[in-house]
Amino acid sequence: MPSGPRVIALLGALACLLGHARPSAADETPSLFLEPSPAGDRAFAVERAGVRGHLLVSGRLFVDYANEPLVLVNPASDIDRVVVGQTAFHALASFSIRHRFAVNVDVPFAFLQAGPAPGTGETAPRPDAVEFGDIRLGARARILGSVDEVEGGTALALAASLWVPTATDGYAGDGAVRARAAIVAEGASGRLYWAANGGVRTRPSAQLPGVVPTRIGTALSLGLAGGFFADAKRDVALGAELSADLTIGGGARFLDPRATIGHLFVTGHYRIAGGPFEMGAAFGPGFGQGAGSADFRALFLVGFAPEEAAPPPDRDEDGVPDKVDTCIDLVGVPSPDPLLHGCPEAPPDRDGDAIPDQNDACPTLVGEATGVRATHGCPRRHDADEDGVVDRDDACPKEPGEPPPEGNGCPKPKEPPVATVTEQQIEISQQVQFETGTAVLRPESDAVLAGVARVLAEHPEIELVEVQGHTDDTGPPDLNRRLGQDRANSVVVWLAMHGVARERLSPVGYGSDKPIAANATEEGRTRNRRVEFRILRKKTEAPKGGGAR
Repeated sequence: MPSGPRVIALLGALACLLGHARPSAADETPSLFLEPSPAGDRAFAVERAGVRGHLLVSGRLFVDYANEPLVLVNPASDIDRVVVGQTAFHALASFSIRHRFAVNVDVPFAFLQAGPAPGTGETAPRPDAVEFGDIRLGARARILGSVDEVEGGTALALAASLWVPTATDGYAGDGAVRARAAIVAEGASGRLYWAANGGVRTRPSAQLPGVVPTRIGTALSLGLAGGFFADAKRDVALGAELSADLTIGGGARFLDPRATIGHLFVTGHYRIAGGPFEMGAAFGPGFGQGAGSADFRALFLVGFAPEEAAPPPDRDEDGVPDKVDTCIDLVGVPSPDPLLHGCPEAPPDRDGDAIPDQNDACPTLVGEATGVRATHGCPRRHDADEDGVVDRDDACPKEPGEPPPEGNGCPKPKEPPVATVTEQQIEISQQVQFETGTAVLRPESDAVLAGVARVLAEHPEIELVEVQGHTDDTGPPDLNRRLGQDRANSVVVWLAMHGVARERLSPVGYGSDKPIAANATEEGRTRNRRVEFRILRKKTEAPKGGGAR
């Protein structure tokens, strides 16, 4: 049996057991209380179907003022207002479990009950000022659907209540165990919401005295609520509720006005700053003339009602909602790939050759399936240029090159020479570097000067080169010329120490006299701080066919 029906059956059995434990006293002072919906529900008298939360506790103080909830007709055909006014307080609490089940309790007592002074024409006992009521125990089990506060939806639940005969007297209880079983529905769409109840409420049968009989007994219990949210956050709900008990026991005819208890309310409910604290009020007339159908009622509530959205459906309970789970019936893992999201994790395959590492003899090399344990998953070697990159991965299969990750099997491209010869100078692709403000060469200048030395060795026809030292315009011109001269001298010394004849080199310091860029920017000043190699003289070839005359 599903969990919901088991709860209902258990409460029904308990109702039968307690029903034989205490005789009925409903024929003298029956309960006139309106039964409020459980703590945490949005409505006042119509129970909801959804259960929003897991291990959440809700509490509510509910105040109900009823005007003339019991009016009888005495033998002289005069109206006897037995209870002129009744104010009832309800302390309610509920506990939610797994977004599906909820249990609740209602502890009521009557306060400030009032009736006319005893006298002739009296048909029933007058109420006492304060009386304790029958404690209500309840349970609810959602069996279909859910109601999400954002997207809306519908839900269906089974609900049951049991009233324990704890009332002292005075129109606060029935003196016997009572029970209720109901089907509860609820829905929401956009800014609209609704709820509906239908069930049976048991009561001890009785007929109150009077010329026109007022009958009490088991009744069909009906409820309907609806309304709209006044704001986008759904903090403010305005609506209406209709609740009715149509007595069918105790000899009452169906829809007999003296056995019908009904109320219509205009309601307002506010979740303070979005919750969990709440407050609300309702007001409306009664219809029917049964015991408890007031001329009008005013309801007020304050409470603590936390809500927690139910997790989305997850059939395989792998943490990936069914809505986006590609493998809805297999326990899986989240994945950024929507085609694998929620599917079991694939076995590791580091080289991506579709052979799992546990079966791959070469788990870090892309290979082929051979069926032989020693080579299964290993690459078949075809490397014509023997550079360590198999031909199928070698961009240059016939030329030895660089293997990954540095290369793709092709030879490294040749770097352009640092120094080259033109008609008038030896051009260098990088600047000669000095320590700031000095003529001390930096180590990174060695490669540049080595290129100049190589060019001079390859071109013996170059007889004389002017080594020029240039600076930016920082400082006095004389100081810049001296620094340029010192730097040119340092370059000449370096070249002479590395095999270049000293007589082929002429150092000259120009300082800041010959800028090649504006000194207004750092980039321009950097370009102006340079060393140039100007060719001053080359050997000329002797004329063919004889010497000079």
